Amino acid sequence: MGDGYFLLTNLLSEDEKKVITSITAHIERGEKRVGIQQIASENFLSPTSIVKMCKRLGFDGYSELYYYLSRQFDSHGETRDSEPLKNLVDNYSESLITEFCELMDRSRTAKLFTTGEGFSNIVGSYIAQRLSICGFMVFNNVHFYDYMLFRDAHHLQDGQDAPSVMFAVSQSGETSPVLNDVRNARQNGHKIVTFTKRSDSTLAQMSDIVFVVDGSRQTLAGSLPNTFFGHVILAFEELVAFYFARKDH
Repeated sequence: MGDGYFLLTNLLSEDEKKVITSITAHIERGEKRVGIQQIASENFLSPTSIVKMCKRLGFDGYSELYYYLSRQFDSHGETRDSEPLKNLVDNYSESLITEFCELMDRSRTAKLFTTGEGFSNIVGSYIAQRLSICGFMVFNNVHFYDYMLFRDAHHLQDGQDAPSVMFAVSQSGETSPVLNDVRNARQNGHKIVTFTKRSDSTLAQMSDIVFVVDGSRQTLAGSLPNTFFGHVILAFEELVAFYFARKDH
């Protein structure tokens, strides 16, 4: 597998990360809306390249991206309704949400990973896309052992101050490739955040933070509807909203 595979797994290029960071820095300082020309000038890019980035991330243009990021930070200090998350996460507790938010806050400069197989991989891709847009550095479904080989071959070093995190998604919590990724990540000191149906699974036992979703629904393989994957995405959206609401600048 070529080097390009690993480089492309990060959903945002270095220039794109700089653009997101630049926009959020202005928002965090409470400044009025900053135009695309200023952001382009600050990052030595053309406005056209920024518009292309916005469209690649699913936004109609710069204004929509700016509005999205503004909404994230406008929610600071608001008291969020916990009912939606309580309805999605079987083991919901205030301490669980606080632990998640604190981990994300400590990991702003870390490398984050997602792992999952099948439909869980699609959910992992969604998680990675959401976090990337929010300015995190995320690698989607890169088998951790392969990443470590790539890192060592290129003499790359992970940050020592920020805890790296792996997000694992598995209904059963017994999916072998996912367990292998998590074992390798744990051996390298990474924190594990898991979404699963089974709190007693091998994956759950290996994780630092576990969100049990649809644990009471005994869905047979292939049966419809299977709400697990959709509920994990909704739960993650709520968790991100809680993170931005609690984050203290």
